[in-house]
Amino acid sequence: MKRYLAWLLAVLMLAMTACGTAGGKGEEGTSTTTAATAETTSGAAETEPVEEDILASLGEKNFGGQEYVILDANDYPDMHINMPGTELTGDTIKDAIWNRDALIEDKYHCDIQYIQMTNADVGITALRNAYHAGDKSYDICISTVSGGRLSTLATQGVLANLCDFEQLTLDANWWSKLIYESCRLGDRMFFTTGDIAPAMYEAPSCVIMNRSLLEENKVETDFYALVREGNWTVDELYAVIMDADQDVNQDGKMHTEHDFFGLVYKSGALCASEMVVGCGVSLCQIDGETITVDITNEKTEKIAEKWREMTDGEIGFYDQHDMLNKTFKSDRAIAMIHFMEGPKNMLRNMESDYIVLPMPKYDAEQESYRSLVNGWCDCFVGVPNNVDTELVGFLTEALARESYHTVRPETYDLVYKLKSVREEGSSEMIDTIFNTLYIDFCQIYNFGEIPNALNSIIFGGSPFTSTLSARKKLAQNMIDKFAASWLTVGQ
Repeated sequence: MKRYLAWLLAVLMLAMTACGTAGGKGEEGTSTTTAATAETTSGAAETEPVEEDILASLGEKNFGGQEYVILDANDYPDMHINMPGTELTGDTIKDAIWNRDALIEDKYHCDIQYIQMTNADVGITALRNAYHAGDKSYDICISTVSGGRLSTLATQGVLANLCDFEQLTLDANWWSKLIYESCRLGDRMFFTTGDIAPAMYEAPSCVIMNRSLLEENKVETDFYALVREGNWTVDELYAVIMDADQDVNQDGKMHTEHDFFGLVYKSGALCASEMVVGCGVSLCQIDGETITVDITNEKTEKIAEKWREMTDGEIGFYDQHDMLNKTFKSDRAIAMIHFMEGPKNMLRNMESDYIVLPMPKYDAEQESYRSLVNGWCDCFVGVPNNVDTELVGFLTEALARESYHTVRPETYDLVYKLKSVREEGSSEMIDTIFNTLYIDFCQIYNFGEIPNALNSIIFGGSPFTSTLSARKKLAQNMIDKFAASWLTVGQ
């Protein structure tokens, strides 16, 4: 009740403030009822009105004060925020979650509780042990899929098949439609991500460009229009950064301390995957109950070669803080490939303005933009295989919908550090990124170390065909064992 009264007071104050503006927050803000976008077949984002009551189609429920417990098994809780504070504090995301929970608790007469374990391995172990002991302490778990967390629980039978929850609309924008397609095998799916876990806003890959340097270099391209029209491609990025590298101190090598870069990135398997996935490559393919690896094709080879031409191998950005602080934030890089955690957490005090764009397509014919999700981000959702399905299915869907409606718009101020520098179209770019989240089984389970092979091809200069062909048989052997487990576990 205390939470609800404080929430009601906050809503009344917001309503009083909104009386003088037509859009809820006025021209500088993002209306929580009209700011959503949807993915189109061309990959562009098209503005659509959001249903005024996004919860209406769920119907009415009264859970009589039952608890709904969220386990946040989180390595970085200060950065990957999935739970509110104990009261409204002025923290954008925590307050948005707090208000969301208060609304859901009041509407459906439930009690939302959190248990946070700040070491993800400890949290996952606690969930596993509770399940095997018949303990129903947790209703959902938010954690990573990399590092043997939710991915391991899925193949051990600890997690429930999300496709069995009739209330979950797993192909809706408040969940990831692309993950629904790529992490569902035989109509079985044990983890996903969506707006219910606000750390999701940290996880997608993106391109960030220094607006001041674009102006200095007389780049007049309307990047928002390119994205909107489906024409933001690798070639468009290359046109901006080509020939921009400068060995400022003329020591014969590029270094983060001194030199100027067209494009900065943290070379490695994850970055290589960001690049090729953004260009429409699936590291593995699903057909019914079958998974195959088939990326030794001409198109993938052309994509890898194009990225190899744009990059300069392993140029020393092993520490992302070097990449961010010593180059991009210091106005010595025009563009940067990173994840959304970069602008949200690390560019808040950057003096120059910047723009955030989705990863570029390979060409304009590519159906959609795709934003690889960092599997190490604490934003993936799984449900234990022993929960009250009616309670958990309904409240999980309700929280996801309300998060999409009210929590997501609050992230825009965090990405675009000041309202005064937000440009028309910037929110649309973020929605395009969030609506095209992608990860697949190969990226999660590292079949045949395919991501490492892409790293050696793009950044190490290894030959394309022989490098991937050498791993294909190993990958398929791993896939066959994985698929057998996935399709039978828990039955």
